[in-house]
This record gives sequence, structure tokens and C-alpha cells, in this order.
Amino acid sequence: MEAPARDTIRIHDAPLRDFCQKLLEGVGVPPAYAFLVADSLVASNLRGIDSHGIELLPGYIMQLRNGGVKGAAAGRILSETGGAVLYDGEHGLGQVVSDACCRHAVRVARQQGVAIVVARNSHHFGAAAYWSQKIAAGGCLGISISTAGPGVPPWQGKSPRIGTNPLALALPGAAGGKWLLDMATTTVAKGKVANATSWGWDKVPVEWACVDERGVPTTDRAAAERGWSLPLGGYKGTGLGMMIELLCAGLSGGPMATDVPICRDGSQPLRVSHTFIAINRAAFIGAEDFDRRTAHLVDVMKSSELRPGFDEVLVAGEPEWRTERERRAQGIPVSHSIWQRLTKLGTEVNISAPPADGAR
Repeated sequence: MEAPARDTIRIHDAPLRDFCQKLLEGVGVPPAYAFLVADSLVASNLRGIDSHGIELLPGYIMQLRNGGVKGAAAGRILSETGGAVLYDGEHGLGQVVSDACCRHAVRVARQQGVAIVVARNSHHFGAAAYWSQKIAAGGCLGISISTAGPGVPPWQGKSPRIGTNPLALALPGAAGGKWLLDMATTTVAKGKVANATSWGWDKVPVEWACVDERGVPTTDRAAAERGWSLPLGGYKGTGLGMMIELLCAGLSGGPMATDVPICRDGSQPLRVSHTFIAINRAAFIGAEDFDRRTAHLVDVMKSSELRPGFDEVLVAGEPEWRTERERRAQGIPVSHSIWQRLTKLGTEVNISAPPADGAR
């Protein structure tokens, strides 16, 4: 979601990542863990997924300071049976827990063909695509899903019951640059509404399908922020969100649906659950055959005749890759309000902010 030009500065990814890492180190996060969190957030900004980028950092730091997250915790394996691993995040940073789970998923999939690693007692893990791509970098198809705090009403309801419950699938090898799915099970991620607030928008797009606290559709940004995001495709999105609850919290034994804590002051753990699936394509038809079949499928989709008003068929991942190329070259747009919050945090821990490229 690009901001209006008057409301942004531009900062290149390397100095921004370094600054975010130092902010986390300033509140006691070990350097390797701080880099991992910073890298995951900046990677989301690079891809244009600003809802899961550095805007999350002030909230993370509040939770670290107030005890809801343990910055030095990495978690541990509770059990491992064949291709099934159960992991306890021990209330560590979601990125730290997820990194460990992805490494175990790749390890087990290389031995077993398929691995399913389920984690409980974790924290927000950023964008799901980052973790699916981690698994793909290990040579496996990577699937990442997660619960979240209840902020989504079921279809035809108005009371929030489950989270936006994201999912992502990334492909390894030559297929990895062909297709990448990353989505919430709602029409729009709740974080995009928060971004709209940072950008100073008065309205949100009607296609975001937001409702106010009464369950009435709205495009008013403030009402949307107080209200909820609707499930994608109505009852189908509700079913998909419930499926993720079952595959994450159901299998992990962690809190499910409205039992997931909501703590505004960051003093209590979020206790979300994640599931990571690694599929070793070499255990099926082989890596090269799978990559060729992926390329063929993408070509088939792109060979479609175009609808009026469109000049190409886009497949999952392409808009984000294009945004990443542009932002690597020109810098990441950051709203003034977010930059002021981050630089204030830097002052509190004696960290200097990098120079911005000026207003755009």
C-alpha cells in the first residue's frame, strides 16, 4: 500500500534494517535475534507489505519492555515423531521461534519427505511469506500458517471470534521465482487499516470490506480501525480461518479463537500458534520435474486472453517482486508518523537514526 507522496520519506533497506536491529538490541534482544526480527520486517516493507513491516516495531518494543515477550527465549522441541514436531516457543519473539521451526522442518523433510512443525506459546511472526521462503531456501516447498488475536467475526456475525490467520506457500529452486502466495484469510489484513492511519488517510478502499463496531460496512478509516476485517469470500473465508485454527492451535494445544489473549499494554504473552510444513519435492517426482511443471502452470495461466481493461495476467508473487525491485533502488517509503515514533525510540536507547532521503 503506497502512501501519498507528501506523507513519506524514503530510506534504503540496509540502513533501515541496521537501525531496527539496534533498537531491538537497545531493549535487551540478543544481536542475532534482533537481526532476524529486523530483517523480517524490512523484507515485508521491501515487498510492499507495509502492514507487516517496521510499523510493527514500536508494538514489539512495548511488549518486550512490559514483559509480554521474552527477547532472549528461543523455545524448545517438546516431541518429535517421524515427520511431526511439536515446539514450545516459551513466549519468545515470533521470528525467533519461527526460524527455529523452519530449520527443523527442513531437517526432518530431508529425512522423511514431509515435515509438519507445530509451535505454541509464540508471538507475532511478521509476514508468513518470510518463513515459507526460509523453508524454500532449504530446498522444500514451504507452507506457513498462524493464528492471531481474535479480530475477525464469522460470516454473518459481528463479534470477533478468530484472527486474520495468514497463510503462505513458497516454492524452492527454479520454481521459487515463478510463484509465491502470501495472504490473510480476510479481505484485507487489519494492519493495512493501521497503515492508513499512519498515512493520514480519511477513507479506506471499499474493496477492503471493512465493517464498523456494529458490523455495518464502512470506508471511514477511523470506524474501520475500531471495527473489523471481514473473512475472505464470506463463509468460505470463515472456514479457511477455522481450518488454520485447527492446524495451528488445535494441534499445538495452544489457545484457540477467543482464548487467544488480547493485552493492550504488552504485559501478557500473546500465546499464538504457528504451523510450518516442508515438502521435499525430491521425495515425489523430483526437483527438476516439479520446477518444470510449475513453469508450465504459470505459462498456462499467462496465456489466457485478457479481459477488457487489462494488459497482462499476474500470478501470485509478481506484484510484490516488482515492488521489491523498485524499493531496493529508490528506498522504502516510511510515513512521517512512524519515523517519528522510531526515532523517538532511538533517542530513548541512545541510537541515532539513519538519514532519510527526504520527503516524497
